[in-house]
Amino acid sequence: MLWRAEESTHLGSVTANDSRRAVVVAGPGSSLTVPGIIVSEIVQNLAKFTQVTRVVVDSNPDSMTGLHRATSLAAAHGAVNIGVGSQGRVPIGSRFRAQDFLDLIGPDVGTVVAYAWPGIDNAWIRQFIRAGRTAGALTVVACASLPKSNRARAESLAGIVADADVILVGDESEAKGLASAYGRYGPIVESHRALSLGGRREQVSNQQITAFVPKDDGGSLATLLAAFDAIPEASINAYTLQIVMRHDDLSVPKMIAESYHTKHVELIGENVSSVELLELCTASSALSIAEPTVDSRVYSTAVAVGIATVVLSEQRLPKVGYGYVGGFLADRNRPVSVHVALIHALRLAGLRFPSPESWAEFAQRIVGERQREHLELKLSVEA
Repeated sequence: MLWRAEESTHLGSVTANDSRRAVVVAGPGSSLTVPGIIVSEIVQNLAKFTQVTRVVVDSNPDSMTGLHRATSLAAAHGAVNIGVGSQGRVPIGSRFRAQDFLDLIGPDVGTVVAYAWPGIDNAWIRQFIRAGRTAGALTVVACASLPKSNRARAESLAGIVADADVILVGDESEAKGLASAYGRYGPIVESHRALSLGGRREQVSNQQITAFVPKDDGGSLATLLAAFDAIPEASINAYTLQIVMRHDDLSVPKMIAESYHTKHVELIGENVSSVELLELCTASSALSIAEPTVDSRVYSTAVAVGIATVVLSEQRLPKVGYGYVGGFLADRNRPVSVHVALIHALRLAGLRFPSPESWAEFAQRIVGERQREHLELKLSVEA
């Protein structure tokens, strides 16, 4: 990949011998939102290669008011990691935010990365890119590709991110559209699978929840049924619950028959094949898995499908969920916790979540971009 001369002039004091390796990553900060969780994954994986500073950008401090969200499994695992680096926070006012960006990009920073989520306030990205260019850093925008709509597409941010050196999006067609819009002398635009969250399934009027419960685990079943029964009667016709649970205990079907919304509950009491499991996951709006093990066939299939998945557990931090931003945690003994998590998962039914290993690939892509730039600068100096 050759850098265009017109796009290299902003590097100023950066030379082929430049040893600046640190990275600054800016984006939404809340670990209760998918964008915030994704920024955490990007930061944690970049930290395996170099020093990273995370800049939290919360443009609306009231964005969480009145909206119940479940605990993210990926964020919970990330919270126990150490050595990720420092963190900064920018103020709400754009006047001071621009100066804070400049202050946070130190002389050791070679790359700055902005994470964009179409459909929310991304005006700060223009200031962040300008600060990065002023500091002589490589400027990268990572933009999520969401389910198709006029509002939630990477193209809607074309003007805001136009001054970046590199733009990475999830959808290949969006990458081509942006590259075409910018023309010959615009940013380099590429696609990367870690940024793709669209296209898992079409939104449907009926929300299908599929729950996997260990054999004869009456405690998990009781919690799950109580959580489902908490759905208001006026809206229950929009939901169905499939329970996949082998059982010898005759009280299991009795518990389902006595549940308040029993007409909307189906029990699958036999083993399911790998093909049937895949079909169940693909056809569902959200999954619930009680106490999955590390080698859980159900959980690995859920991750492969990219579906929002609620893990019911008594453990504070289950052994599954590393790097999977579509995984959420609920207390196996608290129906209200399970209810909140399932409703949260259903709100995300239109998204297809990337696999955990894609974040490592993305981090390598960012680090490799800087290395390529140094090589090309070196070649140009020698020429």
